[in-house]
Formats: sequence, C-alpha cells, structure tokens
Amino acid sequence: MPTAPIDEFQFDCDRARLGPVLSQRFRALPRDEAFEGWLRDWGARPHGFWTTTLTTWASAFVSSYDAHGWIGSYRMHLLSPAMWGDLLEGQRFASLLDVGAGAGYVTAGAKAYFDQITATETSEPQRKRLEERGFAAHGSDLTDQSLNRKFDVVSAFNVLDRTARPLTLLRSLKAHASERVIVSMPLPARPHVHIKGGTRAPDERLPSLASDWETAARELSERMLEPAGLKVERLARAPYLSRGDTQQRLYVLDDAIWVCSF
Repeated sequence: MPTAPIDEFQFDCDRARLGPVLSQRFRALPRDEAFEGWLRDWGARPHGFWTTTLTTWASAFVSSYDAHGWIGSYRMHLLSPAMWGDLLEGQRFASLLDVGAGAGYVTAGAKAYFDQITATETSEPQRKRLEERGFAAHGSDLTDQSLNRKFDVVSAFNVLDRTARPLTLLRSLKAHASERVIVSMPLPARPHVHIKGGTRAPDERLPSLASDWETAARELSERMLEPAGLKVERLARAPYLSRGDTQQRLYVLDDAIWVCSF
C-alpha cells in the first residue's frame, strides 16, 4: 500500500499549479477534532502480530477487501462529519448512494446530511459490516448493473483507482445521481484491482498518472471528469488514513476529493 510520510498530513496545496479555474474551486478542509480523535484512538494503536499475520494469510486466498471484512482490520478515516458538511456547503439532501463503501467508515460521517443512505459493496464480508452499521447494502457492481433509481448525491471514495473499469463506473455514478457526484482518489494515482492473492492491472486506463498532486488533480478534472459531463464545483485534499500494523504504525494516502454537478 503506497503511503505518504507519517504526520505530514496535507489539506492545502499549491493552488497556482491547479490553473486559474480549478484554483478558485479548491477548498482547504479544516483539521478538526474528529480527525485528531481518530489519530488518538486508532492511529496510535496499530494492529499487533496476530491480526497482521491473520490478515496477510487470508489475503492469499481471498481479496484483501474480503480479508479485512472478515477480520475487521484496518479501520479507515477520510471525512469527518464537519468535513462532509463543508463539501456539501451545509446542505441537507434526501438520499445518498455510496458506491464501494467498504465497511462504511467514510459513509458514517454523512449521516447528518442525508435522510436516507444506501451503499453498494461487492465484498460480502464488507456488506455485512455495512449492515451491522445500519446501512442498506447492495452487492451490485455498477459497471455492469443498475439499481434502476436515482439518488440526490452519489459518492465513490477511493474506488475509481481500484476498479477494472473506472471510466465505465464514472458514467454509471452520473447516471444514478440527480444533483451531485462526489469522488476521491489518492494521488499520484496507482490504479490496480484487488483479486485473490494480490492485484492486477485495470481494463480501462485513467487519463493521468502525473507524479505530483496538483498536476494529477488538474489533469483528472480536465481529462476524466469533464469528458464524462461532470463540472467540478469543489476540489479538496485530505489524508486517507488506515490503522497500521507490524509493518508500519499508520498508513496514509494523499486524497483528492471532487464535488461535481452536471
């Protein structure tokens, strides 16, 4: 798992390098108490030897997503409730569809802003985790299936760089949304698909693999989101945190988060 240096948490960027339009749409999210609390509660307590070993062993036979779902390992953090509110400009919506929601760690922060939240997750063990958290969870893969309904907001956090067909999925996200699409991706992008025993290359290529955050965020906005008919209303940056293990006490990815209209 690629990581940024521990304790170098980035919420801002060199806005001039985003270009004149995107720089005006960038919003630096606050490093709030919920973020600090996660670091105290989970970031300071990496998994021990047995959990790390069991997760590694299970990942040889199933995808790492299934292994994490079964064992309940590698708790995540990306958006606190306040950060969700900032991205949504304090608006409340009737419905959210969170695609590829995992165990629901990021989804949970959205509860204050939606009357109803639905999730999709192809990993059965992770779906069970979602249901334990009270979310309606579907096993549909939206690259080849439709839920045949629309939601006010559709989100997909760190999914486009982990699916075999990211461009197809992006079109499906838009097709299921009536007001907003929110997507995130760690930059620089290193797309791959998790399978039993490891990973493989995706079938569709992302249109930018730039090595710096600002260039990658700009190119993905111009070459991926805009051609899909999505207008970037807001761009943010936040660390995607995962509880560590015996190899590293905390894993950190450097995420871009786009809020789009159409």
